[in-house]
Amino acid sequence: MKKNKYIFVLLLLISITVVCSIGTFFYVKLNNEQVAKEDEILVMTSCNPVYIATLNLLDGVEGYKVQNLSQPTTGCLHDYTLTTEDMKNLSKADVLIVNGGGMEGYLDDVVAAYPDLKIIDTYEAIEHSDGFIGMDEYLIEEDEEESHEEEDEVSEHHHDHGANSHIWMDDRLYKCQVAAIANELMGPNPNREETPISKNFFEYSHKLENEIDKQGLDVAVANEDVAILHEAFAYTAQSLGANVVATMDLDEERQVSAGEVSTFIDEIKEHNVKLVFAEYDYGKSMGDLIEEQTDAKVVYLETLMHGNYSKQDYIKVINENYSRIDNRINN
Repeated sequence: MKKNKYIFVLLLLISITVVCSIGTFFYVKLNNEQVAKEDEILVMTSCNPVYIATLNLLDGVEGYKVQNLSQPTTGCLHDYTLTTEDMKNLSKADVLIVNGGGMEGYLDDVVAAYPDLKIIDTYEAIEHSDGFIGMDEYLIEEDEEESHEEEDEVSEHHHDHGANSHIWMDDRLYKCQVAAIANELMGPNPNREETPISKNFFEYSHKLENEIDKQGLDVAVANEDVAILHEAFAYTAQSLGANVVATMDLDEERQVSAGEVSTFIDEIKEHNVKLVFAEYDYGKSMGDLIEEQTDAKVVYLETLMHGNYSKQDYIKVINENYSRIDNRINN
């Protein structure tokens, strides 16, 4: 009996020794890998659409690491609060790429905390650069005359600088965002056209040009009046040539009055709106009411704020949105 006990203890000690050795091996290996990557340029991005663009531009490019601040489940970025981990990552970052246009409510805090951090603002690049001829005309500004005073406090966080900052929802503007990021990452390189980033830019631009399929919607929906339940879809409508005649911007904090609902329904009826673009999470209840009281069809689209961090996601989700619109029109 004692002999068996000793054997058991011996085997236990051997097992512990093996486990500790393996643990030490991987710990050392991990630390060595981290040290080896210290010379990488850390590029931080603020949200999923900008992350996807950057991921495609730096795919396979040595010496860069791309990391996103917000998680795939993050909703509205206007009220996103930087975590301790975010600030830690930013302290190590070489570049921060943001959507801009007021989307990142925390940006002033980042600038104050890290004044030397290079920030690429894609909205600003499109708005002010001569390289995007005419593209500034596609940036949707808020119409102050149509805004209600009682809504100001509730929705103020959406409209910094008076802009609708969901520019990636118009695929033409997204192409400009990609170009803005590529230009800034390459810098004043005389041989920039021969760089890996330039190669990736042309490849991804080609994909965006040829793999996004509007399925003829830019003809079928062109000049049609539509309504939206999320300001991001103003850019979806714009990309298809449709006219937005009624807007109700819904999110997790938006409290809608009975009067607003009544006015919105009346606008849909007045303009004989046949299509309403909505986000399912916040627009389903209102969508049901619209289809109950009007002849309009509600189509639920994705804003691309959520995702699984795949570099294929932008084309995939935009095509799914267009397909849902097409299906709703024909069914």
